[in-house]
Amino acid sequence: NESNCSNDSFSASERNRILVATATSGTCSLLFCTLAVVILIALRLYKHLVYRLAMYQMIGAWLQGLSVCLMFMAYGYRSSSLYYRVSCKFIAFFLQYCIWVKLIFTNWLTFHLFCYIVFFKNFKRLEWLYITSSFVVPLLFNWIPFIHNNYGTSGSGPFCFIRTSREVGCETVKYVEGIVEVYVLFYGSAAIFLTLDIMAIVMMFAVLLQRVYKKSNTKATNKVIKQLLPLSVYPIIYFSLYLLPFGHRVYSTVSGTASQILTLVQSVLYHLGGVFVAIALMAHIGTFKCKKKSTQTSAPLQSCGDRGYATFAGVTPYTSGAVTKFSLLRESEVDDGY
Repeated sequence: NESNCSNDSFSASERNRILVATATSGTCSLLFCTLAVVILIALRLYKHLVYRLAMYQMIGAWLQGLSVCLMFMAYGYRSSSLYYRVSCKFIAFFLQYCIWVKLIFTNWLTFHLFCYIVFFKNFKRLEWLYITSSFVVPLLFNWIPFIHNNYGTSGSGPFCFIRTSREVGCETVKYVEGIVEVYVLFYGSAAIFLTLDIMAIVMMFAVLLQRVYKKSNTKATNKVIKQLLPLSVYPIIYFSLYLLPFGHRVYSTVSGTASQILTLVQSVLYHLGGVFVAIALMAHIGTFKCKKKSTQTSAPLQSCGDRGYATFAGVTPYTSGAVTKFSLLRESEVDDGY
């Protein structure tokens, strides 16, 4: 039940303001992600692995935005309601699950980029593993807070999440089990995975700069790299939006109090991730989608995105007369270019 003690972290009006702002950002993410996916489907780019990898990021962000909207609707019943207390537990589980779906998709995307750009290994055949593990693995551990009844209102705002404190009388007491779970099941684990993602991206760009300096890239490989590099934006966006919530969580754990301003800003920015990811995808599509061209000596070319994907799949297009032909790019040819 809600406490009427004067030492509560936030007043009722502050909680409402924070939740409305958070729900608004979640709704914007839903809308932008839906628009980006509609564009992707309309252009039939979902047939290509490059855009599917980006689309999976969109799915994770869309689910996360949906969980925030559900939280807003449930809060309308207030925490004095049995329905709210029960639904908040399951919404907290769903939010935690959606966050991990997006995180694992981000890790796989980074892994795919790193292996291709650094080692020239195309793990296209592992796409089924990317999808299956992203949806199944979070189910293996996100149920743990149910054991100690730790899913519910977090205390630092009107959020359904893992509880790190409980009220005893008119005092707010830190809940050690909840603190351990929130760091092990999200903040700590996410910090490790996202740091590894950023390190991998830095290494990719270092390798590319070295090859550019040595002028060792072949034209075929350059086409693939130009197509893939925009995908590195997604882990960078996720990492950037994660920094403030992580920093504020550490601060509130140490000090025992949560900042209203930081809580508001972190909630809005973090759940706006879907908007930034959708904009990145639409920019990606706009960059590589070009108009068809035709001349007397060549047939109409495919869109830039299609040519890039053909190369990425190991097939290099070239034009001879009025017919566009394809030559298989052997691994030895790629290796010789480096």
